[in-house]
Amino acid sequence: MSDTGNSLEQLLSKAKPRPVPDEASTAVAREALRAEWRGVTGRHRTRRRILRLAVAASVLVAVFSLFNTLRVPAVDRVQVAAIQKSFGSIYFVSEQSIVTPHDSQQNIHLGEAISTGDDAGIALAWLNGGSLRLDENTTVEFRDANSVYLREGQVYFDSTPSKLIAGAQSADPGSFVVETAYGRVTHVGTQFVTGVDDKMLKVSVREGSVDIDGQYYQRTAERGQQIQFTGRQQPQVLSFDEYGEAWNWVAERSPAVDVDGRTLPEFLNWVSRELGREIVYSDDARKIAMDPDTNKLVGSVLDEPTEALRMRMLTMGLDAQFDEGVINVYIRN
Repeated sequence: MSDTGNSLEQLLSKAKPRPVPDEASTAVAREALRAEWRGVTGRHRTRRRILRLAVAASVLVAVFSLFNTLRVPAVDRVQVAAIQKSFGSIYFVSEQSIVTPHDSQQNIHLGEAISTGDDAGIALAWLNGGSLRLDENTTVEFRDANSVYLREGQVYFDSTPSKLIAGAQSADPGSFVVETAYGRVTHVGTQFVTGVDDKMLKVSVREGSVDIDGQYYQRTAERGQQIQFTGRQQPQVLSFDEYGEAWNWVAERSPAVDVDGRTLPEFLNWVSRELGREIVYSDDARKIAMDPDTNKLVGSVLDEPTEALRMRMLTMGLDAQFDEGVINVYIRN
């Protein structure tokens, strides 16, 4: 045994025996212990009751908060766009989260959303100016009069649509913004496409420029560029043609145009803008196109621009050929 153990044993051996309490004292001590125990456990039960009441109150507050959140105030509906063309499966989601298929609705209001299905599309006249078009499998929310929130898919915006489109008007620079989970895309007088998926934001510019305020970077996309934003990576800038297959879905959603009393050059300028191609005349074709006595048009154009161009050329003894970024117009042989 250690020295410490020996010292402790010696100390205890010198202590006097402790007196043993009598039965009466023991009974008093036990009753005091029981009373203390009852007091402690009572306080615990009271705390548990208070805790349960607090939890219940919290649940009630949450329920009433949710109820008040879901309540829609009775306010006038604010229109932000009008439907000009649509096809395929299109669904509207109202402010009350009611999903309805598109049938007779022609106006879009704040608080609503649009979803397009496979092989579906829609063209809208933006009331503050410009033409907005939705590709297939696209969902857009209309949150205020100057912007949309693109949840998925891709949208096209033309800030200065052709005057042949009914109700078309130009938009002021910066007056239209596409909000996405990856950042904001603001037009600066342009034609552009904004696309999002679960990985990236893509902005393709056909004309003018757009400002992109991403989560981590800011960039300006110019004509003939596509900029891709992926997470924290540096944005990737690519050359991107203003015409061709990538833009076909935009032309397919082109609204009907009224050409009654218009000239052939006005019609061809619409085709040029919709297809992103420059019109180039042969000398003989230019004479016909500019002759005010022979080039007056009648009626409306319901076809998409490529088909409308083919049909119009047939009626005027002309032909058109696509060559890179131009449309060559010449006398039909």
